[in-house]
Amino acid sequence: MKGSICGIVIGEASSVEEAKRLAEAMKNCPNLVASGTSSNKLYSVYIVPEEKKWWLKYPETNPKATGLEKARVYIIQNLLYPEKFAFRMPEKKRDCSMRGELLNMSIARRIQLLWLSRYY
Repeated sequence: MKGSICGIVIGEASSVEEAKRLAEAMKNCPNLVASGTSSNKLYSVYIVPEEKKWWLKYPETNPKATGLEKARVYIIQNLLYPEKFAFRMPEKKRDCSMRGELLNMSIARRIQLLWLSRYY
């Protein structure tokens, strides 16, 4: 995937339940490779085009806006793949699962979820 970078996001949520909720909210993101939680920690791996590096770094620079207490993002510039790597890319761009919920939320909560809903 020439021109792509990988981001490993390690975030700390306010609770075990919040970490699980955030992981669940992002599970259908087309950029997500894998995600999971351990205690109140959220671990996610994303692959995006190089020009979306800002999107990967956003949880680290604005953790509260993404629902996290704090986050660390590790960027991998030179990706290597096994010969039989089956990376899934959607045929067309789509939003992550929680976009419809935005209508029922406060403005502050909508802003917080913009990153999570992939609305960029």
